[in-house]
Amino acid sequence: MWRLERNQFSKDRLLVEESLFTTANGYLGVRGCFEEGYGAEEEASIRGTYINGLYDRVPIHYAEAAYGFPQVGDKQPRILDTQTCEIYLDGERVHLSSEQHLNYQRYMDYQTGIYTRAYDYKTKSGKIASIQFNRLASLWKKNHFIYKVSVSYDGLIKLVSIVDAGIENFADAGDPRVATGHSKLMNCVSLTASDNRVSCLMTTSNSGLDQATVVDYRIILGDVSSITNLNQMAIDRASMTHEKCDDKMFTIIEGNTQLGLEKWCTFTDQLRFENCHDKAIELADEAATLTYDDMLNYQKSQLDDYWRHSDIVIEGNEKHQSAIRFMLYQLLQSTGADEYSNVSAKGLSGEGYEGHYFWDTEIYILPVLQLTQPSLAKKLLEYRYHILPFAKTRALEMGHSKGAAYPWRTISGIECSSYFPAGTAQYHINADIAYAFIQYYLFNEDIEFLLQMGAEVVYETARIWLEIGNYHGYVFMINNVTGPDEYSAVVNNNYYTNVMAKYHLLWASKFYKLLSSSSDQTVVTVHQALCNHIGLESTEIEAMQQASESMYLPFNSDLVINPQDDAFLQKPIWPFENSKYPLLLNYHPLTIYRHQVLKQADTVLAHFLLEAYADETIIKNSFNYYEALTTHDSSLSACVHGIMASRIGDAEKAFHYFEESIDLDLEDTHNNTKDGLHMANIAGTALSVISGFGGFRINGNGISFRPQCPKEWSSFTFKVKYQNREIEVNIGNETQFTLLTGEPIVIKVWGFSYKLSKTLRFSNRSRCLI
Repeated sequence: MWRLERNQFSKDRLLVEESLFTTANGYLGVRGCFEEGYGAEEEASIRGTYINGLYDRVPIHYAEAAYGFPQVGDKQPRILDTQTCEIYLDGERVHLSSEQHLNYQRYMDYQTGIYTRAYDYKTKSGKIASIQFNRLASLWKKNHFIYKVSVSYDGLIKLVSIVDAGIENFADAGDPRVATGHSKLMNCVSLTASDNRVSCLMTTSNSGLDQATVVDYRIILGDVSSITNLNQMAIDRASMTHEKCDDKMFTIIEGNTQLGLEKWCTFTDQLRFENCHDKAIELADEAATLTYDDMLNYQKSQLDDYWRHSDIVIEGNEKHQSAIRFMLYQLLQSTGADEYSNVSAKGLSGEGYEGHYFWDTEIYILPVLQLTQPSLAKKLLEYRYHILPFAKTRALEMGHSKGAAYPWRTISGIECSSYFPAGTAQYHINADIAYAFIQYYLFNEDIEFLLQMGAEVVYETARIWLEIGNYHGYVFMINNVTGPDEYSAVVNNNYYTNVMAKYHLLWASKFYKLLSSSSDQTVVTVHQALCNHIGLESTEIEAMQQASESMYLPFNSDLVINPQDDAFLQKPIWPFENSKYPLLLNYHPLTIYRHQVLKQADTVLAHFLLEAYADETIIKNSFNYYEALTTHDSSLSACVHGIMASRIGDAEKAFHYFEESIDLDLEDTHNNTKDGLHMANIAGTALSVISGFGGFRINGNGISFRPQCPKEWSSFTFKVKYQNREIEVNIGNETQFTLLTGEPIVIKVWGFSYKLSKTLRFSNRSRCLI
C-alpha cells in the first residue's frame, strides 16, 4: 500500500505508465520511460524531462486577430534527455519487446522515494542476466537526479549511456489539450565530455533562457562500493569512453560479470541562476562527496516528515489506500517551491496543456496543501505575487484603467490563451487567486505575509470587478464572462463568478480595515505605504464593500436553484444519449454553447467553496439539477460532485464519484493520461476524503466537520494544521478528534460547537458527543 506496482510488461500501456511512473521533486520531472528503450515500439515514447517554470515563447497565429489578443505564449520545453542507457550482453541488445524477459517488476516506493524496475533477461545463447534500474529525484538537493543501472551476467556487459541534446516536444494536431506545433524549443550551445563527466548547455529558442546539465558517471563493480572519479581499480576492471555524434554524447562502459552505473545528473536554469552552467558544475562538484546511500537516507527522512502530516489512512480497502497515497505522492512531486514555479495542469509528468498553470492550483491543489503543508502553500502564493506585474500589464491591455487581470493560463505570467471565450473571459481566476490568499490567512493568520504580498494581490485583483461590473437598478451585475464550465461561454451573471467576486470584494474590505486599524503601528504604517504605492483610497474600498453587498446572485424560484447564468435555463437540454464524448473533440463550440450541458462543476463548485451564500435546499436542488446535465469531460469535475454528494447526504453517489476520481489516471479512464497526470483531479481526490467524507470546511468563524465514513471502509484518518495547531481526525464507527499540538480550540461538528482540548469522541449514529 506504499507502492505503485506494475509487475507485467504491457506494450499497450507504455505511454500511460511513462506518466504514472514519473520521478520528480517539484523542480525537475522525468517521465518513466525505459532506459534501454522499447525496441520496436521506441517511436511511441514521450521521452520527457522538464524543469518547473522554465519556458520558451512561441508565436500565436490568428486567422483574424483583434486588439488585446496575446501575440506570444509560453510553452514548457522538453530539456536534455539523460534517460537512455542501452544494454548489450555479449553484443546482443536488450529490450523487452523481444519477449525474452522473466520476473518483470516495476514499482515506485512512496516511503523511500525510489523508483525501481527489474527483470531477468534471457539472451539468444540461453544465458540469464539480472537487470535493475533505480531512479531518485532528490527532495533534499532539488537540482540532482540519479539513475542507477545494475547488471549481473556471466559474460561481456556493455552499457551505452546517451545524453541527447537534439530533443523536441511532443505534438498532437488532433487534440486541443496538447500542443500542435513549435516542437523545437531548445537548442544545443555546447556538449562536451571529459573523464567521467558530460556537460551540456542549452538555450530556449525564443525566450533565450539557458539551461545547463552536468552528468557524472560512477562505475559500480561487483561488491565494490560506488567508485567515484574512475580510480585505478575501476579502470582495471572496466573501461569508459565518450563518443559524440551530432547533438548526442555516447558514453560506453564495458565490464564483465557484474557491472553497474550511477548517473548523477545536475540540472540548473537561468531563471534561478544568472550563470547556470557554472552553477551546475559547482553543484555537481559538491555532490561528488555524497554517496547514493546518503541521498537515499535524506530522501527517506524528508518523506517521513511529509507522511507524518499529510498521510490519509484508509482502513478496509487496500486499493483505495494505495491509490490515495499515489496521489498524495504525485502532488508532492509536482509542486513548485519557489517564486518561479507552480503546479501545472499535468505537473511534471507530461506535455499536456504545454506545461501551463491554471486556476486549478488555487481551487483544487492549494486547499490540500493549506491543510497539511502550509510552507508549500505559501510558496505557490509567492509565485502568484511574483507574476503580479504581468497581471497589472494585462489589465491595461484589456482596457482597464487599473488593477490586475491574472492570465487564465501561463508559465511566466503572460496570458497564453488564444481562444478568449474559454480563456481570457474566465475572469473568475482573479477571485480564485484571491480566495487562495484569503484561505491562507484563515489557516495561518500570517499578518506579515498579508502585508508583504497577500493584501496587494487581493486589492489589485478586486479592482477589476468594479471595472467589469455595473449597477442595474440596485444590484451589481457582471456581464460577458465565462465561468468554470467551458461549455457555456461569455455569459451574463455567471453564478460562480458573481459569488466568488462577492466574497473577494468583501475580504478586500476586511483586510483593509484589519490592517488600517491594527494596534501594531508598524502594521498600519506598512499598510499605508502599500496603499500609497498602488493609489488605493478608502473610497475605493467602500465601493468594493457596496458592490459585494449589492452583488446579483441568480436564483430561480420555480426550480429553487441558482441558475448557472442569466440565459442558461432558457436553452434546450443537450441530447445526451446520441452524443460522442468528450464533446469538445466532437462538436463545434457554438453548438455546445447553445445547450444546457456542462463540462464540469460550476454552480456546484461555488456551493462547495462558498456554501454560506445558499441554503440547504438550494444546494441540494442545484446539485441534482446540474449533475444530470454534466458530462464530466473535464478531470476537474468528478471530485467536486463527490464532495457535494457527501454534503447533501447521498453516500452512494459520493462513493461513486470518489472511485471515478481514483481511477482517472490509474486506469486511464479519460484516455489521455499519456499526456501527463491530471493534477487537479489528484488533489481533488484527497479533498473528496477530507472535505467530502470528512466534511471539513473553513471560514472566518473557524473550522467545522460533517464526518461520515463510507460503508465500504472501516475507518479513515487525516490531519489538519490550523493556526499553530495540528488536529488528527479519525472517522469510523465513531469519530475522534485529537489535538496533537497547540492550544485548545473550538471546532464545529455537525453544526454544534465543542472545545477541543485533547480528545473528542462522537457517535456517528447519533452524532452526539461520547
